[in-house]
Amino acid sequence: MTQPVLAYRWSQSEFVRASEAGAFDHRVELVEGEIWPVVIGSWHGDTVGQLLALLPRSGVRVTTATLPTGESLPDPDCWVRRADADPIGSIGSRLSVWDASDVLLVVEVADETMIQDLNVKAKLYGQAGYPVYWVVTQEAIYEHSGPISTGYRTRVEYLHGERITVPYAAADLAIDDLIAPRSA
Repeated sequence: MTQPVLAYRWSQSEFVRASEAGAFDHRVELVEGEIWPVVIGSWHGDTVGQLLALLPRSGVRVTTATLPTGESLPDPDCWVRRADADPIGSIGSRLSVWDASDVLLVVEVADETMIQDLNVKAKLYGQAGYPVYWVVTQEAIYEHSGPISTGYRTRVEYLHGERITVPYAAADLAIDDLIAPRSA
């Protein structure tokens, strides 16, 4: 007879201490007590580069820093905050904590992680109160808005050939410009 195995749940402080001590030999993030590997392939990296180049920057900071969210420490591919925002706290020696009202857009590029990004991370970011969350895939951008306790009230799919409004700027961008072409 086999015994059920209980999964270990990491706390933020345990994760930060382990990370600062160099315990991880590759990039990882903490999501709801679990350590998730962060893998960035060619298409993923190219798409993040395009997003960083094209997102409007007037009055904001576009960053790729870890975004402490609840008890998790996810690594969005990029996120946008008000340029005049100050952190409301810190975790460990390197992570700043931000008020949800200062975080204007969170973006995950989903190649192999689409299910997690559309479900687990949508719930995480919605619960935190971040107003807009994009999941960028090879086929579409899924925009989540209207944060609620279970995630987001609304999810809209934007396909190739369409445009998406940048929530913090008086601008819209072509989906085809934001999603890198697939590698041959």
